[in-house]
Amino acid sequence: MSDMDISVASAQALSGGHSRETWLVTCADNRRVVLRFGGAHSHIEAAILSRSKTVVPVPEVIACGAGFLVSEFVEGQTLEELLRAGIAAGEGEALAAQLGQSAAAIGTVEFDRSGFFTDGDLSVGKTLPQAHQLAPLCAEWLSKSGRFTSSETERWKAQCAQNFEILTPLNQISRLVHSDMNPKNIIVDRVDGGWKLKAFIDWEFAHSGCPFADVGNFCRFASEYPKGFLRSFVKAFEDAAPLTTEEWQQQARVLDMIALSDLASRPVGHVVGDKAAALIRSWTANGIPPLV
Repeated sequence: MSDMDISVASAQALSGGHSRETWLVTCADNRRVVLRFGGAHSHIEAAILSRSKTVVPVPEVIACGAGFLVSEFVEGQTLEELLRAGIAAGEGEALAAQLGQSAAAIGTVEFDRSGFFTDGDLSVGKTLPQAHQLAPLCAEWLSKSGRFTSSETERWKAQCAQNFEILTPLNQISRLVHSDMNPKNIIVDRVDGGWKLKAFIDWEFAHSGCPFADVGNFCRFASEYPKGFLRSFVKAFEDAAPLTTEEWQQQARVLDMIALSDLASRPVGHVVGDKAAALIRSWTANGIPPLV
């Protein structure tokens, strides 16, 4: 791409992305862009960004090639940074409502079936419904992790099996799911005296499925949010979502069991993996908690 063929003034490694390196690059003309490389499917992520920008703010794609993606740098801070610094209750609930509405908007993008994207046209490959994947996938990841005893793995697998039926009504839902909706992947900024969503970033796990999964993901570590934040988020999502069910909040929790198990497969000492493992043990011992 000709307009990117300029010298680089500096580059800084950024966190974010499980399978890709991410860098903040300052060009000689003072433009700042984000370079992600190392993934084999950058063209798919670029297509996801192009599709999702019709409903929510995302970084603009500047260039894409074999194993790399260049996008605009979005000014602001992550929601994780904002929550760590602290936010006033009223402002927090207003921002949470905005995020809930935006999470619902992502789920308005429809596909012909559920599964993972296979090309730059966002064709969806055939896969088993998530209800059928729940128990075997979760047991496989826990067994490989080395964190859990065989009895702990069996109890978690049994809990997954017990929740098989609650997911079956969702098998035919095929809408856009960000699939990593947590505070480090949400950019916010102060605008006109209030906090505003600037962009959802890091779409490498996005797929076609049930949008409740994004709510389960966002609500995973509930203790890290200020009082009232998640309740505002969940209500706004429910009010704006293109579809819900009577059991949607519990379904959101169960859908997140898959991602939790994947996270817990990270090596001991991995911060998020350690937190996921603790949550799995808590859910196994005390049952799956309400969403809010």
